[in-house]
Amino acid sequence: MKKLISKKNPIIPGMGVCDPHIHIFDDKMYLYASHDAIPDSRNFCMHDWHVWSSPDAVEWTLESVIHPEDFFMGPSDCCWAVDAAERNGKYYFYFSDGSRRIGVAVSESPCGPFRDALGKPLLDGTVTTTREYDPAVFKDDDGEYYLVFGGPEWCYGEGCGYFIARMSEDMISFAETPRKIELDHCGDDKASLNKFGGRYYLSYGGFYAVSDCVYGPYHFIGHTASTIDHSSFCEWNGQIFQAVTVKEQTEMYRSSGLCYVHIKDNGELVTDQLIAEYGVGQYDSDWNRIEAEWYMKGVNIKKVENKCLFGFCVSCSEKAVLQYPKIKNLADKTGFSLDYFCLGGNADIEVRTGGERGRLLGVIRAQSPSDSLEWYSRRNEFFRFDARLDDVADLCLVLKPEKGAELLVDSFHFITDPV
Repeated sequence: MKKLISKKNPIIPGMGVCDPHIHIFDDKMYLYASHDAIPDSRNFCMHDWHVWSSPDAVEWTLESVIHPEDFFMGPSDCCWAVDAAERNGKYYFYFSDGSRRIGVAVSESPCGPFRDALGKPLLDGTVTTTREYDPAVFKDDDGEYYLVFGGPEWCYGEGCGYFIARMSEDMISFAETPRKIELDHCGDDKASLNKFGGRYYLSYGGFYAVSDCVYGPYHFIGHTASTIDHSSFCEWNGQIFQAVTVKEQTEMYRSSGLCYVHIKDNGELVTDQLIAEYGVGQYDSDWNRIEAEWYMKGVNIKKVENKCLFGFCVSCSEKAVLQYPKIKNLADKTGFSLDYFCLGGNADIEVRTGGERGRLLGVIRAQSPSDSLEWYSRRNEFFRFDARLDDVADLCLVLKPEKGAELLVDSFHFITDPV
C-alpha cells in the first residue's frame, strides 16, 4: 500500500502556536511563538509563550513554556508577539505586554529558563509616538543588532508606525533613540526585518518592502500570499524559509507553517502554493515533478529566476550538493529523469541515496548546446535504476560542472514502468 504524504502545514497542529519567529542556533531551528489558548474564543486569549525546536524543519519538539508571571507583567492573557536573539553566548527574549509595553529576558540557553533582565519594561509606551509592542530583532552583517517594533496608523492612529533602534552591547538597552521607519505603504501588524542580496526587507503580515538602508526609506513591493497574519523569515542550509500563520479553527486560534522563499531579479519574494499546503521537507516520488529549488540543504548553489519558464532554477559554476530527505513511495520507481540547462560547457550530475558519498544510482551527463542560439533550451536526461530502492530514501544530487560552465537544474521526477 502506498504511503500517503502527510501535510506538514501547520507544523504544530492543534496547539495554537502562532506569530512565529524562527532563529538558527547551533545548526538547529528554534521557534519562538505566541500561544492562542482557546480554540473557540472570539477574542485573542494568550496566557504564555512557547519555544519549540527542530533539527530538520519537519519534526518539532516543545522545549519550554514561558510564563508572564515570571516577568514584570504578572499573570496575563495578553502575551502577544515575541522574538529572540543570541549575543556573546547569551540568549535574549523580547516580549509584548499586549499592545502597551515591551520587555526583555535573558538566558544561557535558547530554550530558557529566561529571567527578567530589567524587572521593568524596555519600552513602556512613552518613548515613541507608536504603540510599543510586537518586537523583532535583526542582526546586520557588521554584527550590529536592531529592534523593530510598533503598529500601523490605520489601526492605532496618527503618530503610530514602525520604529527602529540599534541595540547596545548588553542587548537590554538602546544605543540610540528609536526613530520612525519611512514606509510608502499603509502597513500591517508585527514587523520583521531581514537582509537578502544586500538589501533590507521589512515584512509585516505577508506584505514586504525593500530599502538599501536599515533605517529606510522602505519601498513597498508586494505580498507573499502564504500567510493570513504575522510571519517572519530565516536562512538555513542555503535555503530561505518563511514562517507563516495558518488559520486552523478561528481567526483567534491560529497555527504556524513553513514555506520556501525564492527571490526574483526585481526583488519580489515568491512562495510555492504546493509547499504552502504541504510544508517544507515533503517529497513524494508520485508527484509529476519535484522542483530543484525545494531542496532542504544546498552547498555552493544559488537560486536564479528562470524567466523562460516563469519559475526558478538552482545554479552552480563549481561542485555543488543538493539534498532532498525522505522522498516517499520509491519502491515501485524504476528510473530518474532530470530537466536542466547547461551553459559554456558540460557537467556531470551524480544521483545518490543518502548523502554525497552514498549509493550511486546513476550519472547524468549534462551537455551544453552546440548552437549558441539554443542556450535557453531546457534539456532532459534520464536513466534506469539497476536495483529496487527503499520505499523512503534521502536523495542527493552532486553537481559537477566543467571549468567555465554553468549548470542550472530545473526539476526532476521518477519513472514507473507500466505493468
